[in-house]
Amino acid sequence: MGKLSDFAKENSRFFKISDGETIEVVFEGFTFGKSSFDPERNVVSYSLKTDEGKKIWNSSSPRVASFFDKISPGQTVRLHRAGEGTNTKYDLAIVEKGSSDDNPDEPEPNE
Repeated sequence: MGKLSDFAKENSRFFKISDGETIEVVFEGFTFGKSSFDPERNVVSYSLKTDEGKKIWNSSSPRVASFFDKISPGQTVRLHRAGEGTNTKYDLAIVEKGSSDDNPDEPEPNE
C-alpha cells in the first residue's frame, strides 16, 4: 500500500482488508443496523479491535453472523479476504491462546 492508502486505513473508523490479506482482530461485540447502501436491508456492525484501534465491520452475511454468534467478546479472530467487490469471500477462524501462525485453526468455509 502507498502512504495515502495507509493513512486512509489507519484513520477510517471502518474495518477493511485487501484481497489476499489475513489479519487477527479481537471481537468486541456487535449491533444491528440498516445498510447504508440499501436501507431496506439489515446489517450487523461488528466492533473489532485492530492494530489501528477500534474498527467497525458491517456485514449482512448469515455465515459471518453464525460464526460470530459462537464466540464471545474478547476472543481473537483470524480473518482472510479472498476476492474483490461483490465476489469477496472471508475465511474466519478463532485464534486459540498460545496458537501460532504455523498451526492455525481450520478456517470456516467461504461464504
